[in-house]
Amino acid sequence: MTLPETEESPAPVVPTQGTPPTTEPGPPAPGQDEQAETVPDPGDIEEGRDKYRPGGFHPVYIGEVYAGKYQVMNKVGYGVYSTVWLVKDLTKPDGDEHKYMALKVLSAECYDEKNPVFEREILTHLRDGDRSLWGYRYVCHLVDDFEHQGPNGNHVCLVFELMGENLSSFGTFFKEDMVPYSVMRRFTLHLVLALSYAHEHNVIHTDIKPDNIFVRFQDRSRIETGYLAKVPVPQQDRAEARYTPVRSTPFNSYYYGEAKLPRFTDLEIALGDWGVSSWATQHLTERIQPVALRSPEVLLEAPWDKSTDLWNLGAVILEVYRAVRMFDGRGPPDGRYDARVHAAEMIELFGPFPKELLDKGNPDIVQRIFNDEGNLKDGPAVRRVPLASEGYMPGLEQEARDSFADFLTTMMKINPVDRPTTDELVKHSWIGVIINGKG
Repeated sequence: MTLPETEESPAPVVPTQGTPPTTEPGPPAPGQDEQAETVPDPGDIEEGRDKYRPGGFHPVYIGEVYAGKYQVMNKVGYGVYSTVWLVKDLTKPDGDEHKYMALKVLSAECYDEKNPVFEREILTHLRDGDRSLWGYRYVCHLVDDFEHQGPNGNHVCLVFELMGENLSSFGTFFKEDMVPYSVMRRFTLHLVLALSYAHEHNVIHTDIKPDNIFVRFQDRSRIETGYLAKVPVPQQDRAEARYTPVRSTPFNSYYYGEAKLPRFTDLEIALGDWGVSSWATQHLTERIQPVALRSPEVLLEAPWDKSTDLWNLGAVILEVYRAVRMFDGRGPPDGRYDARVHAAEMIELFGPFPKELLDKGNPDIVQRIFNDEGNLKDGPAVRRVPLASEGYMPGLEQEARDSFADFLTTMMKINPVDRPTTDELVKHSWIGVIINGKG
């Protein structure tokens, strides 16, 4: 199982503004051999052929039936330690809107003695939790789970309710890839409520990013009338000596109605992919969060708790809704990730690191970044425009920018002990909702 990147990893090349990446393969580049695109090298297809080895991924074929009831219809996604498939529950009658599900097949090593994870246990805990809490609806819940023995080992298989596209591609519906202000606030409320629910149940997500936030299906009838009717089924050779991966075909437009665009005011989102989540009292790993979205305490290898999710969420909100990356941590001379640059970017927007936090960090990391007075050591200069400026919040009026920036600075305190709880955050005027009591 592969955990999130460490700060020693080279930073990905990330545009500060523009179209978010999608999981769909693009058209051949000019001059590219189109035949090579239609018949790609098996090692280059998504997860790659090398993932299919003892301890690795399970070879899945269209039409197979798992656990005696889930028939595989097509591949809809993949990750660093799993593949995801559209399946039909053969025990449900025609017309049942929940007949179709998503089957996530984990690599065999995910649950071996060397790579224990909490995903199945946490998902079961969240599913069986307090359904009366408002945030329950905004978590992508587990429906069923089982184990499957294959040629590469024993695989934990997780069945989920179907979701539409994730927020990496959602912004492309809109001009300059920027989600409308009203939709942006609505989705943020859903995410805060999802975290409120998780934190109430002592779960920390640790990996909040656009790829893990999903738009709920608006019209499930489109699975049959749209997706299954129009999307080609990959051709596979069951007699092949070595398994060849197939390309994923995401649902894209097939999750909403027949109209050209969905009614965005009706859409809901759900926080998914709890594969590297942790219990509040037992961490899966201390190396958490996508590098550019890391909180100050994780950057310093200081202790972290539920509040680290709020920092992560704040950075993601700006990236998804304004198509602007808040931090990237890249510095000269070669644009590689530098923790000093990342810390400087944080300070420019949210103020200095307090001594209380520095004292809790890894001394080697702290001494590499800060001097004895707690100030940044000499390093690459970082000059950022104010958070409430056009540079960070293009397309918004100044009053909206100020309110949005206040919301972000409220949740993204450098010192985690100063951050609000999710129940306090949901009452912020930018979201515009006041909830009395839990939920």
